[in-house]
Amino acid sequence: MSFRFTIGKKIGTGFGVLILFIIIVFGATFFAVNNGIETFKKNDSTSNELIENITPSKEKVMQLKASLGEAKRLAIQWVVVQSRNDTPDKVRLNVLIDKNIPKIKSEVAHLSQGWNNQEDVDLFNRAEGKIDTLFDYYRQVMDLLPDNASYDDGFGRFTAEFIVGQNGDATYAYEVIDQNLLTLQNSLEKQEKDALDLVKKSSEEAKAKFQALTLYWILGAILIIVAILIAIFTTRTIVKPIRSLKHVLVSLGRGIFPKERIAVTNDEIGDMSTAMIGLVDGLKKTTDFAKEVGQSNFSSPYQPLSNEDVLGHALLKMRDELAETERILEQKVKERTEEVVRQRDENERQRLKLEDLYKDVTDSIRYAKRLQYSILPPTERIAEVCPDSFVLFKPKDIVSGDFYWFDKIGGKSFCASVDCTGHGVPGAFMSLVGANGLNAAVKEHNTIDPGDVLNELNKFVSDSLNKGSEDNGVRDGMDLSLCTIDYEKMELQYAGANNPLYLIRNNEFTIIKADKFAIGSFEPGTKHYTSHTVALEKGDIIYLFSDGYADQFGGDKGKKFLYKHFRDELMAIHKEPVAVQKTRLDDTIKKWQGSYEQVDDILVIGVRI
Repeated sequence: MSFRFTIGKKIGTGFGVLILFIIIVFGATFFAVNNGIETFKKNDSTSNELIENITPSKEKVMQLKASLGEAKRLAIQWVVVQSRNDTPDKVRLNVLIDKNIPKIKSEVAHLSQGWNNQEDVDLFNRAEGKIDTLFDYYRQVMDLLPDNASYDDGFGRFTAEFIVGQNGDATYAYEVIDQNLLTLQNSLEKQEKDALDLVKKSSEEAKAKFQALTLYWILGAILIIVAILIAIFTTRTIVKPIRSLKHVLVSLGRGIFPKERIAVTNDEIGDMSTAMIGLVDGLKKTTDFAKEVGQSNFSSPYQPLSNEDVLGHALLKMRDELAETERILEQKVKERTEEVVRQRDENERQRLKLEDLYKDVTDSIRYAKRLQYSILPPTERIAEVCPDSFVLFKPKDIVSGDFYWFDKIGGKSFCASVDCTGHGVPGAFMSLVGANGLNAAVKEHNTIDPGDVLNELNKFVSDSLNKGSEDNGVRDGMDLSLCTIDYEKMELQYAGANNPLYLIRNNEFTIIKADKFAIGSFEPGTKHYTSHTVALEKGDIIYLFSDGYADQFGGDKGKKFLYKHFRDELMAIHKEPVAVQKTRLDDTIKKWQGSYEQVDDILVIGVRI
């Protein structure tokens, strides 16, 4: 039996050599590093003590000593210089005594818990006890000279000068404290210097020990080279053939046959390569046979790979079934083709019929538009009733449920914005009822009060739509704003059903609210509309509108325009000429709407006084 250098032997040999070198290098490095560990520990302990205790203690003692010296100077100045208590120097002395020095003293006391020298602790304790006594003397001085007038008291000033004088109690206490802190400072400075020398010495010793690791670094480099060689050997003998097999499998998974054949080696991977070559050849034969069957070549020869080749036998069975299926399908296609031709002819007849019907309906609606527009006042009539005004009218469909109404009776100009239930044809029918109702109320019944006009209109709508009959009544109505303007008396009267009136005067916005019930929504006589009277001024501008503008969807997020946005737009343009206002409002709603569909009829009327 010939020798086979199998995958297990290859991996075992490579890793065995690698592990041997690792053990050698690790052992040598362990002994070298272990010698330097104690030095590092000693160095680390000294460094921590120096950083966390000795140096901060020295700096805090120096800070405490300097603050006490400043307090002494300020206390002497308190006595010598006559001044008020709110001067910066006196305020500073209070801060030092009450806050700064006690805080520093507390920090030094906390640090002293880590001192190893008991003499240093005793020195600080003696100084700490004297500090409170010294502060008592300073407070006596403050009590003797509490304000500017107290300096005129000779006895008090003399006593204060004695306390802080050269031989005074405060001076003596300060000198004792200062001497103790100076001695403590010198001791800490010496400890700091000794610690720095120790750290430097330890670092030099550690450096010398680790320089001996050069030999082990060389061994480590050799180990790296050996590892690289082992990796190259493993890659060439194991990884590379596996990658070739992977490439073949991935290609087969994507339905692509490999163009190059796999090299066969004398190991387990070679066995897999031989099996893969056989699999690829079998799949190619199967694919070629499937193509022939797909092209209806059912006589193409094919031999399964073995008796256990489930796929091959399934393909032979599929070929026979497809041949029979194709024969049946050809017959069905012939029958269905005849049926499709008959159905196509019928569909064409129905399409032509629908086109004729659509044309008739569209022509009728366009004629209805002519009828509806006949009730709208022409531009000349609007200019005669309200000289300085505009009307922005944008129906959603060919005909509209919104309409505007202008008239002039005696010295009063009537103006109305009406929004009927629905839009399109239903809304247009309601607009005809509304226009007739307004004309009947004003011209036939001689009603000029807006509230009374709306009451008359409600009765007219109820009668016209048989609202009183349970069987025939419809649930339609209208929202509107109606106002009369007396240009000579400069007086406005307004009444509304759900739709308010906006008035802008001197950059101030006023909303005159409407009654919250629609025309045609209640029995005549059960409710009454309210008339509002407003004194006008030259330059005032009023707006009447339906809900279509504010309810339009659009913008970046497809939301409604909303009334607040509408009022902001009116405030921004109200000083412009009315023709410019109309254009601006139209451009704004077009830009807001963008690609969204118009959801309702839009009507905005503006009148400048």
